Amino acid sequence: MTAADRPRRLLDEATDIVAIVGGVTHDRARAVLRAMSAHTHIKEPHVAELVVEWAVSGRLPADLRRELRLQLDTGRGAPAAEPVAP
Repeated sequence: MTAADRPRRLLDEATDIVAIVGGVTHDRARAVLRAMSAHTHIKEPHVAELVVEWAVSGRLPADLRRELRLQLDTGRGAPAAEPVAP
């Protein structure tokens, strides 16, 4: 993998993680990552990197964890729940 491929690969991995954890489509998972980036003012490649690290370590910064929970619950009509580490 070249250095240029890394951000795309991380974004793809993060999308898979959010799709699995949130039980959503890949399109919805990608939208969740974009919203997490926009609402926390963290660039999307860095959000993706942190989500991939979360899948390994179980640790995600509190602001991203809150935003992930909010985005996954948006449109479902369900109360906010703590996302479970993959």
